[in-house]
Amino acid sequence: MEMNSDLLAYMELISNTGFPIVISLYLLHRMEKKLDALVSAIQDLSRAFQ
Repeated sequence: MEMNSDLLAYMELISNTGFPIVISLYLLHRMEKKLDALVSAIQDLSRAFQ
């Protein structure tokens, strides 16, 4: 049921803002998660050298 409501929310967002904007927001969200993981890995590496 949750997946269906998420899909409807995405469809409404696409119809209101346009496809390119939605894709840009999705990609930025994915990149933010990867950057957070990278920062965490660098901090762990820094602690390992201390």
